Amino acid sequence: MADVSADHDSGPGDVGVAGGNSSRTTSSTDGRSLRRERNRDAVIIALLELIREGNSDPGTSEIAERAGVSHRSVFRYFDDLDDLVRAAIDHEIVQVIPMAVLHRIGEGELDERIGTLLDALIRIYNYTFPVAHVARARSLTIPAIDDGLLSIAHLYRSQLAAHFAPELGSLDAMRADDLLDAIQVIVSFESFDLSRRRLGRSDEEIRRAWRSALSSLLRA
Repeated sequence: MADVSADHDSGPGDVGVAGGNSSRTTSSTDGRSLRRERNRDAVIIALLELIREGNSDPGTSEIAERAGVSHRSVFRYFDDLDDLVRAAIDHEIVQVIPMAVLHRIGEGELDERIGTLLDALIRIYNYTFPVAHVARARSLTIPAIDDGLLSIAHLYRSQLAAHFAPELGSLDAMRADDLLDAIQVIVSFESFDLSRRRLGRSDEEIRRAWRSALSSLLRA
């Protein structure tokens, strides 16, 4: 459990009486702000850790204990549990965005480009798997999470369009858009989840099936 200092509300003794105390007061205020930010981050990390460990809906007491803060202090940093979940998903998205940027976009022959894409996606899906489930469930009731997932979907789509530009460029606009839709659905997190949890497929089996599907579509 993290050893995180508790956040305290300011009291009369925190305010400098004379001008000579202003520096000390500023330092004290800065210290409280840093402590508050550290505790807030600890609560977010605690929630994400619990989700990754399989607890998709931990209670406030579990989160507070893991974070090393008091039960009451959790709601000094967040309006309610939905606000905490939103902040945690935002944190996760910020961490994942750099991983989601596909390197060597458009480089190599088709088979190589398909392999580059699948390696990146399966790595990201494995890393985000438990949190992604919670994000999608909560996106139905928390618009900010839904907006974040939509942003990621648009990022993926733009990368897919660039990665397979030679194949898409040979088609008329409507057919290219339809093909891009099909590719995005095939390699989506929802497809990965179906293959992993419902069909019991391994990473290698998912990769093989996706490679076969993409190769057939892009060579048609």
